[in-house]
Amino acid sequence: MNDDYYVIHKKVLPDYFEKVIQIKETINCGANVSDACKKVGLSRSTYYKYKDYVNRPSMKVGKRIILSMKLVDEPGALSNILNEIAAKNANILAINQEVPIHNIAFVTITIAIMNFDISIQSFVSELRNGKNVIDVLLLAVE
Repeated sequence: MNDDYYVIHKKVLPDYFEKVIQIKETINCGANVSDACKKVGLSRSTYYKYKDYVNRPSMKVGKRIILSMKLVDEPGALSNILNEIAAKNANILAINQEVPIHNIAFVTITIAIMNFDISIQSFVSELRNGKNVIDVLLLAVE
């Protein structure tokens, strides 16, 4: 477990943490830092002091996953996996595939899951049960 982070209710924190988040969201919509700080009523120095440390919790567990797979070297095996990923409203960021050895293809896929329609665990289970899939391993959630 990482000892650098805590989960704390915002009621016990100073109000400027919420303002930092509001400024970050305003900036993401196209405003500049000075205007966003003025609009929210927070100094730029306070914003810059905390901007890298205060974030809203994600309702999903991460923004990307990395999967390692062993597939039977058959036509369409990887295509079936890619179609499953697209069907779950996810986006493929990277694919690394090794030359198949003994009729087994090793594939690593990095997937953006910001708009995922399913839990990560359920998705991995579905992939494991797919045609020509030998194994799927969840390497990372970022």
